[in-house]
Amino acid sequence: MLRQVIPIVAAVSLLMMAGQARAADVARGKRIAQQKCAGCHGAGGAGNGVMLQSLNVTTPPVPWTSKSQMSAFTDADLEKIISGGGAAIGKPPLMPAFKGQLSDAKIADLIAYIRSLGQ
Repeated sequence: MLRQVIPIVAAVSLLMMAGQARAADVARGKRIAQQKCAGCHGAGGAGNGVMLQSLNVTTPPVPWTSKSQMSAFTDADLEKIISGGGAAIGKPPLMPAFKGQLSDAKIADLIAYIRSLGQ
C-alpha cells in the first residue's frame, strides 16, 4: 500500500507547487519595457521609439497596441523573440536577444504587459 501512496503524494505535491508559481505582473512588465524596449518600441508600445531613426529602421516594430497585428503572435512566439532577438524569427538582428539579461519570470511579466496594450 505504501508503494501506491508515495507516487500519489508526490504528484499532489508537484501540483501544489505548480499552483504557487507567481502570476505574471503587468506593472513589472511595464517597468521592464520602459528600461529595455521603449527606445525602439516607444513609450506606449506603438512601435515609434526614438531610436528607430538613428538605427535606419525601414520597417518599424509591430505595434503592441494593435490587437489585430499582435494576435498573430502566441505567447511562445513572444518569448522566443524576446529571448532570441530578431534573428530568432528570421528578422534582422536589430532587436537584441535578452536571454541571460531577463529571467523567465521577467519575460513573462513583459509579455503580460505587451498583451495588456492590445486589449
